Amino acid sequence: MADSTRTIDVDNTIAVLQQGLTSIPEGDAIAIIESWQQQLEGSDLAEDLGELKQALQSGNSSAIAQIMVDLGEDTSESAASATGDIAIKVEQLGEMLSQAGQSLM
Repeated sequence: MADSTRTIDVDNTIAVLQQGLTSIPEGDAIAIIESWQQQLEGSDLAEDLGELKQALQSGNSSAIAQIMVDLGEDTSESAASATGDIAIKVEQLGEMLSQAGQSLM
């Protein structure tokens, strides 16, 4: 995937998270999760996203919170392998995911 496409996806995901978790319709959240799963297929992040999708669909808020914290940490770690502007945005996304998960605990 081109870095420009991934940058757009990161920007869109950050924008959605900035609106607050409770403002995101479940269908929109699942669409975002599925999009990222496809892009990250075969990675630990894709597996985490699959778990998040299942927890969301089952309404398991404690699982959602923990998975989001884990996903945020893993996302922040992956920023180390990114370059340029995308690295900064991926780090920001990781922090936002962790904070969102912690807010649900």
